Amino acid sequence: MDYERIKKQANEILKGRVPECSYIEYKASANQLDKILKTICAYGNNYYDNDIQYIFIGVEEADSDGEKAVPRLPLKGIPRGFIEKTKNLLNSLRSFLHPNVAYTLITNELDGKPYILLVVPRQTGGPFMVSEKAERDRKINLKAGRYVRIEADTRLAKVDEEYDLLRKFSNFHFTSISSTDAVIDDLDGDFMREYFASTSDRTISANLDKVEMCRTLRLLDRNDPAGKRVKNYAVLMFAANPEKFIPYSYIEMIVDMFGTKRKMESRLFKGPLWKQYRMAVEYISDHFLNTLTVREENKAENRKVANFTFTAVEELVANALVHNNYENGKAIQIYVSEKEINIVNYNKPLPPLKISDLNERSFFSERDTENPEIRDMFKQLGIIESFGTGIGEAKKSLEDNGSPQLYYKVFDGNENITSVVIPVNEEYYEIKNGTKPKEKLWIDGETKEVKDRIARSGYAEKIKRNMVLIYDSFGTEIFGNSQIVQVLHCSEVTATTYIRRLHDELQLIAPVSGQGKGKYKFL
Repeated sequence: MDYERIKKQANEILKGRVPECSYIEYKASANQLDKILKTICAYGNNYYDNDIQYIFIGVEEADSDGEKAVPRLPLKGIPRGFIEKTKNLLNSLRSFLHPNVAYTLITNELDGKPYILLVVPRQTGGPFMVSEKAERDRKINLKAGRYVRIEADTRLAKVDEEYDLLRKFSNFHFTSISSTDAVIDDLDGDFMREYFASTSDRTISANLDKVEMCRTLRLLDRNDPAGKRVKNYAVLMFAANPEKFIPYSYIEMIVDMFGTKRKMESRLFKGPLWKQYRMAVEYISDHFLNTLTVREENKAENRKVANFTFTAVEELVANALVHNNYENGKAIQIYVSEKEINIVNYNKPLPPLKISDLNERSFFSERDTENPEIRDMFKQLGIIESFGTGIGEAKKSLEDNGSPQLYYKVFDGNENITSVVIPVNEEYYEIKNGTKPKEKLWIDGETKEVKDRIARSGYAEKIKRNMVLIYDSFGTEIFGNSQIVQVLHCSEVTATTYIRRLHDELQLIAPVSGQGKGKYKFL
């Protein structure tokens, strides 16, 4: 430990009047033994994984310029004749911690005023707790338990935080352990071959049987003498129905039906996680992502505006799958409406990351993951390009599209939720809902080609005009007979005839699955 560097840094903290936070605490004296003890315990548990943490003894705190708990200057300090006695008192706290938290006491001074710096570096061997002995001691009288430091607040850990500590110190990942029920027969060899075919290892599986493929992918429990038990990530990646073994291990999509009589629609995407990813992203892309080409009056150039960017959707859906806690028995949910796409995991980011970090930053080199094997397999499949960059890519795509920035909802500290919102592009929404000034015109990116094909079709001019009107009315939206009836003020039979012409003869539209019979979209 570099004592001189630590002393210098401590004085810079004091002179800069840095407020209390996850790694800084100020105490006027050592008399508050209960508060000092629980902070040492919390620093040992180090919920945010700080490199080093400080308790300043002999430093009073005050509120100043809107900041709470900043050091009061000049220092109160500790009389020089009481330095050793105070150190002995602080050292006595070690016996109330289990396991032992390694901390160092350093005497320092600022402007001639001595103080004691209690330094707690990053620990191993935890989680740490205050023993029952502290509760029985009259001078301390502190409730036993594991303490954590959340921002500037030191308190007993909640259930989910205790679980985080246990995972942190044991390097535990639910998906890395063996399934309680699944065996090799529950995995699908065809999915494994398809996985290999989609990666740079595509030549490996040609002559391998199912057992050999499992060994190559390290899916088996090495401690199973029968060689049949498989890991949880094997179930999630290669079982046809992972939810049979890991409840709710699927994506649920809830769709606002955009003003139709049916207000909401629910759809489940099941199967291997990478298949879920592809199905969900493809469904959103096919049914809800649209691009307008905006032509400004008196300007030759066109520019494209998307309601939601494909990059934001694919990056954030992948992020949800890779960082989901599959042990909690709750499905990933995606809410889609005209104004936003909201992707929800029922777990918080692993420390040291906080929700505020996800909002404020674009790159996360230190980010841990709930599921390291799934992360690595997604990278092999090209679903994620590099670790810690997905949110940044999503933010950049929205910025380039002129969209409002994505944001993570901030909940009460008791809520175990990560919920990210992709807002609709405001210009797109205004154009599509008719609130944009008439001087703004829009055409689909392929408008010229579509209209040229209609013009060359050989139909009567009135039929051609009606076809163009259908195209201008719907663009990239889904439509059917009833919508054409409303646009052309014609009969159902006539609307069906126009669909046949556009589909069978001109091949300009294609049927859309999953939206009921007779739904189409321009190609």
